[in-house]
Order: sequence, then C-alpha cells, then structure tokens
Amino acid sequence: MPKEKSSASVQTETSALIKEINGEGKNIILAMTGTSGAIYGLRMLRALLMNDFNVDLILSEYAIYTLYKECGVDLKQSNITSLFPEIMLLKSTVTFHNNLDLKSEIFTNKYVSSGMVISPCSMGFLAGIANGESKNLIEKCADFAFSYSKPLIVVPRETPVNKIHLANMMKILDAGGKIVPAMPSFEYNPKDFNDLADFIAGKVMDLLFIDNNSFA
Repeated sequence: MPKEKSSASVQTETSALIKEINGEGKNIILAMTGTSGAIYGLRMLRALLMNDFNVDLILSEYAIYTLYKECGVDLKQSNITSLFPEIMLLKSTVTFHNNLDLKSEIFTNKYVSSGMVISPCSMGFLAGIANGESKNLIEKCADFAFSYSKPLIVVPRETPVNKIHLANMMKILDAGGKIVPAMPSFEYNPKDFNDLADFIAGKVMDLLFIDNNSFA
C-alpha cells in the first residue's frame, strides 16, 4: 500500500499567490457587494494593502451584513490595522465611501484611478454594471471605468449561472472589463479559506497590473 502523506508535506503557498507590485501612491477602487463570499473581498483588500495601494472602499448595504455574518468582521476605518496585523500600513490608506453617494469625486476626472475591483460581486450588481444603470456609487464608478478605459475586474461568486448572468458577463467583457469567477484552485494544497481567497486575489492583481499601462 502507498504510504500516506505526512501533514508536513502538505504546504500552503499563500505568499507566492500574490506577486509583489509597487503600488505606492496609486489609487484603487474596491467594491464589496452582499453576495456570499465576503472573504474574497477581505483578502482582496489585504492584497492591495500588502502592495501599498491607496484603497477607496465601497461597501454595499448588504456587504456590511455579510462581512459580519460570514467573517465576524465589522469593517470600519478604525479596525483595518487590527484585521491585518501582519501588514505594516506605512504607505497605504483606506477611505470608506457610501454606496448611495452619487456626488462622490471618485468617478470624476479629479480622481486618478489605476482601476476598480468588485469582489465579491452579486448578479444584481453585475446586471446593473452590464446595463449601465449607474443607480449607486459602485455601478457609477464601473460605468466611469468603461468610459475612460480604466481596468475593471468583476469577481462573481453566485452559482449556478443562467443565460441572463452569462449574457451580462459578455456585455462586461465586450465593454472592456474582465471577469474572474470565484473559482479557486486546489493544486497548491491550500490549508484554509484564506488561501483559497488569496488565489483569486492574486489572479485579480495579475489582470489589473499585467503591464505598466494600467497605471496611466
């Protein structure tokens, strides 16, 4: 009989899943919606802070609820440092924005953005983005990203998908956005949910900053 693998041979590769990127002084919009999978948003935030990006964070109304229900996290300005104690926040900032604030400057030419990530993204928000509804700050910022050819990456998590969902994803792709479904890999022997979410965060970072033109 083949010998059973020892636990010591099963190693996580979390640190290798997110490449080092020089984000100092660059702004990224991160939006989290209320679909299940709040950990994908938290680890995406961590990945951006690890690389010294300034994050403009938009939480939908139900994202606040899902973060607390699934992760036990009441995400606010005052506890960012305690959430990620392994990160020295020396060159990063996190600025919270109300999703109902349609007068925000983060979708105007006064704000210089290197891109936008929506993780996790509900099919409701995905539909609003695909159809240019712009009825809240998340959808408005995504619409602005399309208009000015800024990188936009959507991380849908809901399953199963139907033809309407797929058609909306195709609209986003046709408009210049990218889709990174929350489908983590298991080939690197993940040890916990954080590793699985880090895999997706790493894929998003690769697409956001695949070349220096993303910073223009």
